[in-house]
Amino acid sequence: MVMTKMNLVVKTCTVVLFTMAAVSGCKKDDPDASLKVEIEKYVVDSKVNSSILYTSQGEQALIDEWLASMTLNKEVISKTSTGINYIVEKVGTGETVKSGNTVTVKYIGFYTNGEIFDASAHHGDGTFTYIHKTTSLIKGWEEGIQVLQKGGRAAFLIPSAKGYGTAGSSSIPPYTPLIFVIEVIDIK
Repeated sequence: MVMTKMNLVVKTCTVVLFTMAAVSGCKKDDPDASLKVEIEKYVVDSKVNSSILYTSQGEQALIDEWLASMTLNKEVISKTSTGINYIVEKVGTGETVKSGNTVTVKYIGFYTNGEIFDASAHHGDGTFTYIHKTTSLIKGWEEGIQVLQKGGRAAFLIPSAKGYGTAGSSSIPPYTPLIFVIEVIDIK
């Protein structure tokens, strides 16, 4: 009788442990977890009414909300002459990015709610190299990155007019402001 109860306890424990191991093995780690830590301070818990999202009114509300949140967090927000808002995280050295430069960057592209839509970490060696003003990029990227030097890093808030516009793209909805955190690794 004692042996039967002990066998039942051992079998039950074995089943529980096996089930726990199987369940934990099914969970997938979030591949963007470390990236989310990098962008956490730029994420806004939006109060914008979902019925106006993907409209010009909704976009302006998201931009206003983001700017207010960053100001509240005491971030220093600068603005390019073309209207791109940005926050410098790290000042680089040397010349700024110019037309024709071969530029190597690390970047994270995400929405104001923190959902990542692209990152250099998702591709190849984790960097992206392009020829400035020759490679086809969104206007906001081209205009914003020109404030950075080698080693510099900044977060850029890009309105849809300088991103994917009123039509959006296959993965980006219309009237969607984008945030890019870009670090310039090299300029040649």
